[in-house]
Amino acid sequence: MGCEENADVLILNGKIWTVDEKQSLTEAVAIKGDKILAVGWSQDMKGLVDQQTEIIDVEGKLVLPGFNDAHLHFLGGGLSLLQVNLAGCKTPDEVSQKIIERASELPEGHWITGRGWDHTLFNKGVWPDKKLLDKAAPKHPVFVRRVDGHVGWANSLALRVAGIDRSTVPPSGGEILLDAKGQPTGILKESAMDLIEKVIPKESAEQKFLAIEKALVLAKRCGVTSIQDNSDMDVVKIYHDLHKQGKLTVRVCEWLDFGLANDPAELLRLWENLHSYAVKNFLRIGQLKGYVDGTLGSRTAYFFEPYDDDPASVGLPQYTQAELDRVVAVADSLGMQVGLHAIGAKANWMALNAFEKAIRQNVRRPRRHRIEHAQVLHLNDIPRFAELGVIASMQPTHCTSDLRWAEQRIGHERCRGAYPWRRLLDSGVQLAFGTDWPVEPLDPMRGIYSAVTRINIETGLPEEGWFPGQTLTVAEAVRCYTLEAAYAEFQEDVKGSITPGKLADLVVLSRDILSVPPGEILDTQAVMTVLGGKVVYRGQK
Repeated sequence: MGCEENADVLILNGKIWTVDEKQSLTEAVAIKGDKILAVGWSQDMKGLVDQQTEIIDVEGKLVLPGFNDAHLHFLGGGLSLLQVNLAGCKTPDEVSQKIIERASELPEGHWITGRGWDHTLFNKGVWPDKKLLDKAAPKHPVFVRRVDGHVGWANSLALRVAGIDRSTVPPSGGEILLDAKGQPTGILKESAMDLIEKVIPKESAEQKFLAIEKALVLAKRCGVTSIQDNSDMDVVKIYHDLHKQGKLTVRVCEWLDFGLANDPAELLRLWENLHSYAVKNFLRIGQLKGYVDGTLGSRTAYFFEPYDDDPASVGLPQYTQAELDRVVAVADSLGMQVGLHAIGAKANWMALNAFEKAIRQNVRRPRRHRIEHAQVLHLNDIPRFAELGVIASMQPTHCTSDLRWAEQRIGHERCRGAYPWRRLLDSGVQLAFGTDWPVEPLDPMRGIYSAVTRINIETGLPEEGWFPGQTLTVAEAVRCYTLEAAYAEFQEDVKGSITPGKLADLVVLSRDILSVPPGEILDTQAVMTVLGGKVVYRGQK
């Protein structure tokens, strides 16, 4: 521990798990400026203390590196706190009431937007139609996204404003559901949502700023100190301005649209421009993010064989293999990291094919390409992740939310390759965890619980866990939310473990999740969040 400097902050009497290569459990951590100065035992830290040192006694509580959410939509999450939130609605009446309440707050003709509905919860898995929204808000155009963000639900007024009728041809990769008479039902899948979203007034800069501020409050309450964000380019300036004001309480890696690689000159110009907003250790530009398919919940995830509960469909691919290969190769040749959203087994196979071809074609370098979600894999594709150095960026709560109906959708055999964390980890794959907020709640405790139990949070079923052989230990899940998440953004030498010289980003938890029964993980909260040596959140002990 040898060190002659005095600490600005000394955290004592904790159970500090370093999550580094030593996997050490110790008791105290000394902080100088925004970096970790020393880690060790409380009695060994006396030489680092002077009159200016702030002493924080955590009274035996567990201290971990601050959580790094490797995949979320921070602006969308913040906006969901300002819009109609339909998450958890279990009856059509609940949905209707929330829309009615919002309509009462807005002048006639103003758009009602929101997110979070799940037809498997309130409508027995049947797609809802425009009639419910028409009745709740006949004088307001309404457009609300499903919980996964890949399906939209519109009322008749919204369809009329957007010019959508029985003759409208959906864009490539999208679908407009029609009723028995050939009229739009109000359900639009994937790119078809663009037809409505392009006529909805865009959020103002002030609304976006407020949404990010609200999201920051929630993040620090959850012990989240870093995010890898899939929002829009406008947020880069917002994050920059918040940092100048001393209000940015997470470290941000912001992603760009994969489609920009179709115009390399424009991508490089934009890349350079956005880098002018970068702030060392606080704001950086990360990977290019693209979509190969949709989601399992909306039956737009792309498979080799049809869905068990929709034999006419294999999902909605967003690219052909040749198109995907071309764009990945261009992005790779420019030195960019690429993250591809792939959920169905064929979409994951396509993404791996594209990465493999680019690796063979272009110069050798550290790439760390990623597959975002990687939810359902053909078992033969699992070793390919490690062979190609592709990171599996996954969200454990997707598993425990989807297990209620996954086998009905794709059958038991395909589900053997669903959310296969243990197989991936044992194959040497780098596994990073996030939440996909606002698709799932931002709280990492729900993800850790899901990873170690594979039990649905609301029902407590199945009691033995769903395909329990794919569970992880708590320690493994924590590592995926910290050091492995940092690796996924090329920052493992800067953060992700409690190691001298790294950034002093820490979370103190109300319970010792390394030793309590798994059910208690859900009741665990952050009681303190430290960012760069400064306490940014104190909760109840």
